[in-house]
Amino acid sequence: MIATARIRVRYKDTDCMKVVYYGNYLTYFEVGRVEYLRQQGMAMSDVDQKIHMPVVEASVRYLKPARLDDLLEVRCWVGERKRMSFRFAYDIRNEAGEVITTGSTLHACWDPATAKLVTVPAWLQAMMPVVSDARGHGV
Repeated sequence: MIATARIRVRYKDTDCMKVVYYGNYLTYFEVGRVEYLRQQGMAMSDVDQKIHMPVVEASVRYLKPARLDDLLEVRCWVGERKRMSFRFAYDIRNEAGEVITTGSTLHACWDPATAKLVTVPAWLQAMMPVVSDARGHGV
């Protein structure tokens, strides 16, 4: 399953050259993963009541700049799932369909009731089929 979300680049997201500031791509990734969960039938507010999913590692590769007023498509999928963690993978495309950014975030599962790391719950695993190669595939 590959989720998509559209983001219009806002003035506040850009630097003095009207190019998206590099740190904002992590926020765009967050938009993608929240939309992934929503498209799988569960709002982030509902997930958060059951399990917390802290980011324990993040990677971003910048290929082309995004600029003020660009309409971007953020694509998100699960690229890896292990017993106690999972990895969301992302690409961001411009209106021409060119991939401008790729990356991933690694998440652990934290039980808010016990304040301990736990295995990925079965209900969450069911929402996260692993997609092995989504880079070139349209949605």
